[in-house]
Amino acid sequence: MGSVTIEDKNRIPELIEQLRYLSTCKLEIGVFGDQDSEILMIASVHEFGCKIRVTEKMRNYLHSIESEYGDTVENTWLHLKKTTQFINIPERSYIRTGLDDNVDKITSYAGEMLEKVMSLEWTGKKMLGRLGAYIVSLIQKQIREKDEPPLHPFTIEHKTKNSDKPLVDTGRLRGSITWRIV
Repeated sequence: MGSVTIEDKNRIPELIEQLRYLSTCKLEIGVFGDQDSEILMIASVHEFGCKIRVTEKMRNYLHSIESEYGDTVENTWLHLKKTTQFINIPERSYIRTGLDDNVDKITSYAGEMLEKVMSLEWTGKKMLGRLGAYIVSLIQKQIREKDEPPLHPFTIEHKTKNSDKPLVDTGRLRGSITWRIV
C-alpha cells in the first residue's frame, strides 16, 4: 500500500481574521484636524452653514475693503445696514449630500469589494482603503459640481479666481477631504 498525502487548503481561519478586522474597524471620511484648525473651521462652516454676529469693527472693516486690484467697483465693499445684526453663510453640504446622493453607488462598490475579501483576494484593510478613496472621490466631485446656493457678489469679487462656484477657489477644501480607518 502506497503512502497518502493530505493537503489542507482550509483558509477559513484567514477569512475569519479578515471578517474580524472588518467588524472591529470603521471608515471615517471628512476633513480632519485639530479643533482650532482653520481648514476644519472652513469645512464646518460650509457643511453646516454659519450665523456670524456683526460687530462694529467688522462693519467698518467690510465697508473699507477694496479689491486686490484697487478697484472701486460697487461689489468691492460690503455696506451693512445699521440694523444688520448677523451675516448668514448658508449651508452648502458636500459631505452629507455627497454620501446621500451616492449611497447606491457606495453600497454596490462595497458589495463588490466584500466579495474580494470573502474569496481572500483582498484583505479587509485593502477593502476599506479602496472604499475610502472611492467615497472621497465622490465627495470631491460633489464639491466641483455644487452651484447652490449661489455666492454673494462680494464673495465672488474677493475669491482668488473670481469664480461664482461655491466651495471652489484654491482647491484647499477639496484637497483636505480624506479618509482614515479607526
